[in-house]
Amino acid sequence: MATIIRKNAYVLIILLFFFAFSFRPESLAIAQSDDYILEVEQHWETYTIGGTCIPGAHNLAVADVDGDNELEMITGGFSYLLVNGSRATFEAPLKIWSWDGQHLILEKGEKWNGSVWCVYAGDADGDGKTEIITSGNVADTTGYCLRIWTWDGDTLLLKGEYAGISAAAISVCDVDLDNEPEIITVNRPLNVSQSAGQLCVWHWDGSSLELESSAEWGGSEGARANSVCTFDLDNDGVVEIVTGGYANDLENSSGQLRVWQYDGMTLSMKANEEWRLVEGVYALTTVGGIQGNTIVTNVKVGDVDGDSTPEIVTGGFAYDGDNVNAQLRIWNWDGATISLEKSEEWTTDYITEIKCISLNDIDGDSKIEIVTSGVVAAKWDATGPERAQLRVWRWDGTTLTLKQNKDWVIGDGVCAWSVATGDVDGDGAVEVVTVGCMYVDVLCDPDLRIWSLPVAQFPFLLVAGTVAGVASALVAAHLLMRKRQRGAQLK
Repeated sequence: MATIIRKNAYVLIILLFFFAFSFRPESLAIAQSDDYILEVEQHWETYTIGGTCIPGAHNLAVADVDGDNELEMITGGFSYLLVNGSRATFEAPLKIWSWDGQHLILEKGEKWNGSVWCVYAGDADGDGKTEIITSGNVADTTGYCLRIWTWDGDTLLLKGEYAGISAAAISVCDVDLDNEPEIITVNRPLNVSQSAGQLCVWHWDGSSLELESSAEWGGSEGARANSVCTFDLDNDGVVEIVTGGYANDLENSSGQLRVWQYDGMTLSMKANEEWRLVEGVYALTTVGGIQGNTIVTNVKVGDVDGDSTPEIVTGGFAYDGDNVNAQLRIWNWDGATISLEKSEEWTTDYITEIKCISLNDIDGDSKIEIVTSGVVAAKWDATGPERAQLRVWRWDGTTLTLKQNKDWVIGDGVCAWSVATGDVDGDGAVEVVTVGCMYVDVLCDPDLRIWSLPVAQFPFLLVAGTVAGVASALVAAHLLMRKRQRGAQLK
């Protein structure tokens, strides 16, 4: 009898552990569910007496910027106060936040007369420490500029700046393989009257910022680069630069995705992809202006299907002749050609738009999810507030599954301009952070929110616990049987 129990126990233990490690945790996640828990919501000091807005799809960063092994959240934007009913005293509110799971702490706030349109955190000079890079405006003095800051937990230092440039998005990577990182920016050239795209490569040595190379395109035909990402797309050891935006003027805009390489001297475009859902039409905004046809607002790169080859993920919108569709696309680069793996469009109202993307393992299944944030809005002649939209997707190489879907509205409307992900409270689970702009009448607020999934969304832990419990029970039964057997033998 003891032999039978022992054999059965070992067999069951093996089967249970096999089940645990072959179990697909996403099979327990409910598709299109609304399970996100709002951990905290933060308003700015201008709330109800003025306004702060954090526009742009790259105005939030999550990184350990002070070297304390804890993630901070960095936000930009612009603030104003109301004076006699009019907006006045515009300021750039650069803020560094931390979250311990109970308290949202403003570690540092820096203001100047101007605005911040983009923030990024990365080791820009290869010294092992993370710098904060901002793009925006310093009114009445420097004008548009790039700025590089350091934060040690006590002091925020402006280490350097470069005037006359405005970046819509920033990335840091050693793209020419010289063992020194480069700063990559995309933006609209300030000296060009038409809408044009510009890609720049910078070198920062810790004290001065030097423009190494740049490429411009569009000109009379119109173009805009909205987002940039750096990654070795085809696993050949060479880092590519990926830009996303649009080609042609807004009335005939096509989504644009480009792949570049930089050899230390020259930027070379390796591929260019453009697309529309319909030709010859364009959408109007909620106030009747030109929205465009198709535009990429954000691009990220990561291995989202687990095949050991990174994918390019783009988000934005595409007009179908009736509605503005949110558009999520997954691409592959083989070293020569950009190939479309999946395109997903959806509408919740007249306008549904992806503003930002983050790639991370959100639900603890050891697989990367695609997190999108954006806005939903009605037509200019219809009623209804703008709503923020937060979605989590899973791509397995064949099927794109909507795992989480969260829409919300506060005040007269809200837009989730930026989203970032990371374990910001150190509890072992990844949180989702959103910022943007909510408004009541003429007053705005960024409405920073930190979201998390409930414990039930991490099924692997539950399965592992079940396995351990059952295995322990079986082993205990086996030991008890052996004890009784030895007692019988002694008698």
